[in-house]
Amino acid sequence: MPSLVDFAYYAGLILASPVLTYKVARIRGRRHLAGLKERLGDCEQRPGRRPCIWIHGVSVGEIQAARTLVEAIERELPDYEIVLSTTTGTGQEVAKRTYPDKRVFYFPIDFTWSVARVFRAIRPSLVVLVELEIWPNFLHEAHRKRIPIALVNGRISAKSFRGYRFVQSLLFDPIGKIGLFFVQTDLYAERFLKLGIPARQIEVTGSVKYDQLAAPDLDPAEVRREIGVGPDDLVLMGGSTHPSEEASLLKAYLSLRDEFPRLRLVLVPRHTERTAGLLEELQRSASVTLRTQQLAARGSGSAPDAMAVGEVLLVDTVGELGRLYSVADLVFVGGSLIPHGGQNMLEPVMYGKPTLFGPHWVNFEEPVKRLLAAEGVREVQGAGELEAAFRALLKDPAGARAMGERGRQAMVAAQGATDATVRGLSRFLRRLSGRVAR
Repeated sequence: MPSLVDFAYYAGLILASPVLTYKVARIRGRRHLAGLKERLGDCEQRPGRRPCIWIHGVSVGEIQAARTLVEAIERELPDYEIVLSTTTGTGQEVAKRTYPDKRVFYFPIDFTWSVARVFRAIRPSLVVLVELEIWPNFLHEAHRKRIPIALVNGRISAKSFRGYRFVQSLLFDPIGKIGLFFVQTDLYAERFLKLGIPARQIEVTGSVKYDQLAAPDLDPAEVRREIGVGPDDLVLMGGSTHPSEEASLLKAYLSLRDEFPRLRLVLVPRHTERTAGLLEELQRSASVTLRTQQLAARGSGSAPDAMAVGEVLLVDTVGELGRLYSVADLVFVGGSLIPHGGQNMLEPVMYGKPTLFGPHWVNFEEPVKRLLAAEGVREVQGAGELEAAFRALLKDPAGARAMGERGRQAMVAAQGATDATVRGLSRFLRRLSGRVAR
């Protein structure tokens, strides 16, 4: 039977239908239709009768954070099959590349009937949510089928906390059906306690994202050659940037290039579908090369041309950001000059790179506070401070390297959450031994 939540969703769809129709009609908007059959519950039946752990991560960040968790579960709980779901298309791409031997599918749209179909197809013994994403019908169906749910790497911002308290005041509990909470900090544990979660269901484990931070086994010199950067060039990289941030970085770069002629700018926007518009915008002020152009040249046997003074490399591929950080001399992490909440700054910090970001970092509250306390990163209060901040670090390379190393050491000291989480999941499953999905 449809739930009251379903009727609310239907009403919302009707109200939003003009906007959705417009988005789907646009060529770039067709990504909204990706995996639609799976989203509607048309999910391939999982073969065999092995017990199954379903791990869900919304997008790229959560899927990447789950990597060490998946490895540890395979090591400690070998009898369980692992399947993964994501909400976004980019999350799907990264998940399929990161876990080529695993079943990866789209998370169902939260209608009662679509959720029920996916549960029947997957038959999970346990659902693991990476960070906090609440879908009422999904949680209700899991509870109805007596399928336990665990939250890992859990966090809850002050804004989300206020939102959940308001919802609870309407006699609706969106998180009470989650059985176990592995959270990043004491502050998040306290917020869940105030939402009525019993203390016995909460365990502070730290963040698993620290555990998957290990510089990959690659040769930065080779990566430099791949992107046309010389051994003496200085690379300023903008990672996971959002609209307006690229323009701010370009402005700072153009002001610095005469003073630092070996400086090169590499921009990696958060969403590759912005490439066409962003390329046009950047070309008004600078010469721009696309990463796909470099890869095409390499595929034909040609080496990429060396980046010239004032040239900008615009990375329009998915999944390269981590390795590209290895060649950076300075990093700015996006989503932070605008009120988005910030993007993951842990990768460049783990490389020991001098890393900057803006004042909007609520999505990474715990690591940012840890890094600022260690003086391992630098926060700028707005786009107007970028040029001065970059100049100061470029003029003091020893100080910049020391800042990067302080940040890296702070990350290393915070590792260990994955093992603590998997031990907790093992205890949880032992208590639930014999319980399987219907």
